[in-house]
Amino acid sequence: MGLMDTIKGWFGKAKEQGAELMEKAEPYVEKAKVQGAELAEKAKEQGAELKEKAEPYVEKTKDFASDAVDKASTKIEELRDKSSSSMEQAKDKVEDTAESVAEKASDAGEAAKDAAGRAADAAEGAVDEAKDKLEG
Repeated sequence: MGLMDTIKGWFGKAKEQGAELMEKAEPYVEKAKVQGAELAEKAKEQGAELKEKAEPYVEKTKDFASDAVDKASTKIEELRDKSSSSMEQAKDKVEDTAESVAEKASDAGEAAKDAAGRAADAAEGAVDEAKDKLEG
C-alpha cells in the first residue's frame, strides 16, 4: 500500500500545483488576449489606411493609362493614312502598355490590401499561440 499512497500523493500534489499555475497564469492569458485583440485592430486600421492611401494612386494610374490610350489612339488615326500596317502594330503596343500599367496599379492596391490582411492574421495567430502556450 505504500507505493499506491506515494503515487496518489504525487498525483495529488501535481494536480494542486497545476491548479496553482493556471491560477497564476490567468492574468497573463487575459493580458495576451487583450493585447492580441489590440494588435489585430491596429493591423486592420493600418491596412485600411494603406488601402485608402493607395487608392488615389491606383486611380491616377488608371486615369493616366486611359489618357495614354486616348492620346495614342488619336496619333494612330493620324498615322493611318501613312501606313496601315504600322498603325496596327503601334496600336497593339500602346494597348498592351496601357493594360500593363493598369494591371500593375491594380496589383499594387491588392498587395496593400493583402498585406493588411496578413498583418491581422499574424496578430491573431500570435494571440492564439500565446494563449495555447499559457493554457499548456
